[in-house]
Amino acid sequence: MSTDRPDDLDDLPTLRPLPPDDRQAPERDYGERPPDDREALRRDYRDALPPRKPGFGFWMAVLWSLLYFVATQLVLGVLFLILFLGIALIPEFREHGMDALEPNRFKAWMDGPAAHTASLWAVGATQFGGLALSWLLLRLVIGRTWKRKIALTRGPTATHAALVLVGMPALLALSVALDVPIQRYVPSLSDILKWLGLPDLGLEGTNEMIGKLIGGSPWALALFVIGVSPAICEEVFCRGFLAAGLAGRYRAWAVVLMVSFLFGCLHGDPQQGLGAMCLGAAIHGTYLATRSLWAAMFVHWANNSIAVVHFHPRLFPVLNPYDRALNGAPVLFVAAALLLFGAVAYALYQTRCKLVPEMAGMPAWEPEGVSSVELPPPGSGTVVTHEPLSAFSAALVVIGVVAFGLVLALA
Repeated sequence: MSTDRPDDLDDLPTLRPLPPDDRQAPERDYGERPPDDREALRRDYRDALPPRKPGFGFWMAVLWSLLYFVATQLVLGVLFLILFLGIALIPEFREHGMDALEPNRFKAWMDGPAAHTASLWAVGATQFGGLALSWLLLRLVIGRTWKRKIALTRGPTATHAALVLVGMPALLALSVALDVPIQRYVPSLSDILKWLGLPDLGLEGTNEMIGKLIGGSPWALALFVIGVSPAICEEVFCRGFLAAGLAGRYRAWAVVLMVSFLFGCLHGDPQQGLGAMCLGAAIHGTYLATRSLWAAMFVHWANNSIAVVHFHPRLFPVLNPYDRALNGAPVLFVAAALLLFGAVAYALYQTRCKLVPEMAGMPAWEPEGVSSVELPPPGSGTVVTHEPLSAFSAALVVIGVVAFGLVLALA
């Protein structure tokens, strides 16, 4: 493009391309360096470039989540389901031959315990396939020190472990209460497909499907697949990989919102996904306060495992007192749960983990990024610690426990 302009436009800025060797070239004194030392010039040019931002942005996190969803739910999920159902069908083929695939017979078999158990095994295998993918992404994207960067090498302190245990009943109560409007006002995946005029392929709501799998399978297998495997596999990907990448560029509150949103989307069904988003925010808050991925895993495991204990026919319906209180005194039940949850959340915030120098007066090591929970490396002269529980925080927690217990007892 010509840069010539009429005289009356000479006062306007003129765009002219820079010579290739001068574009953003560092202004340095090269001394006796020969002018044809191009490799040295390239090194100086690279050194002069602005440093690359740590982590990745939100839309990159969306792509990683899409990759995880496709790999686990669509690829591994289908492959493992075919594999385990095929293995479980072997006795049927031996007894009935190809008649085992006759539609009515096959549907009756799919509603039986053998198919439920095989499906649960497929779910567990899919979860650990996702864990392998998460490990690969952590190793390639986050680096060799990924365990330290996602706070996997540190457990919660006794104070934080006690607070998490005390807060679990309130978190479960709020989940039970929140499930009522979700089931009433939020459409399921099957509802959406019907509204769009698409075949729903006999899909049920995720909660109903999980309830069937739990009820028709051995309780130990259900506890492992529904409780243990998501607590490990989903937390390593969401609170580990996604949060570690996003924390390089965003503040903690933004990371909580983004990761919780993506965590809910990974569940596929809108009804279950909305509840998972709320649960994910509580899990992530625990993760930030305790600076331990194990604490996040525990909250996830406890939430899922208690649901298995409640719904499995051979175990105890532990959430029945919650149902009675919610039906008998819903306002008091929700208010007491909010009071206890808020008290524990405040106590966790007041005692949140911080990085401090081992020797007073020395600077503390700081992780790269905006809001990373990375643990200090060995030899950094920095340790992870937190303030003791204040009298005010302890009093709030005690009041919350008493109020919540009274509501359950009197309902």
